[in-house]
Amino acid sequence: MPLSNFKTIGEVLKKFQFTYTEENFISEIPFNISDYFREDLELTIRDSVVDNSEFAICENLIYPILKEV
Repeated sequence: MPLSNFKTIGEVLKKFQFTYTEENFISEIPFNISDYFREDLELTIRDSVVDNSEFAICENLIYPILKEV
């Protein structure tokens, strides 16, 4: 039976006898953000979005982060 035949997670859990749990597995850690990165990100956000498309906005947010890493 394909999984697309199930309407809810509960149906899948009952059929295959899975155990489902939710928990936070990512914990926050403090870190310092350099002034250069902060300024670069602010400049990119302020000046680089030309057409307000979702793609352009995402690209303009990702670019400074990749440069920093």
